[in-house]
Amino acid sequence: MKKFLVLLGVISIFSAMVLLTGCDSRDAALVGTWVFEDDSSWVTTFNEDGTGTHALDWGFGTSFRWSTGGSNINWNYSGHPSMRTPYTISGGVLSITMADGTVFRYIAAP
Repeated sequence: MKKFLVLLGVISIFSAMVLLTGCDSRDAALVGTWVFEDDSSWVTTFNEDGTGTHALDWGFGTSFRWSTGGSNINWNYSGHPSMRTPYTISGGVLSITMADGTVFRYIAAP
């Protein structure tokens, strides 16, 4: 019985750690098209299925896979290391903070 209680305790602690640290998911508030505040030719789209694109109106574009964990967006570009960036959404404005402290702001597309 004592072994069972110890095992149950270990499982409970592990489960709590997973719940508190958060699992990757997809924040539904990100889904949609966002226009870069400083240059409206730059558009980023987050799809419900975890895919997305960055595109410029002159034809350049790149795709990525995304998820969220806590207050971070997890970016995965084919052939490149994954990247995590903190983000917030407030009043239709998506703010993404880069590692060097630069903040990019996007406006929700109508």
